[in-house]
Amino acid sequence: MSETEMENMHENVSEVARFREQQALQEQAAHLGLSGFAITARHAFIEARAQRGAERILQLIADGKEAEALKLMNESNWGLGAEEQRQSEQETSKQEQH
Repeated sequence: MSETEMENMHENVSEVARFREQQALQEQAAHLGLSGFAITARHAFIEARAQRGAERILQLIADGKEAEALKLMNESNWGLGAEEQRQSEQETSKQEQH
């Protein structure tokens, strides 16, 4: 085998090795993107937020405020955005008073 043929074969092997390494890194990135820490934390956050919304709606029903509960159920995110805003404002006013 000539030196040129050896170099070409080495380049081909290196190109295949680079491709395999790149493919493995992409598979790892895809796996982490679907099940990594950020996704798990985000899911837990969404689940906790939905739980708070459901508890609030059930409490309104228990208090006999069915119309208000129905209104929240028909809002996007069960009205949690407004509720969280109100809670944030209450916490801020408490901190300012102290």
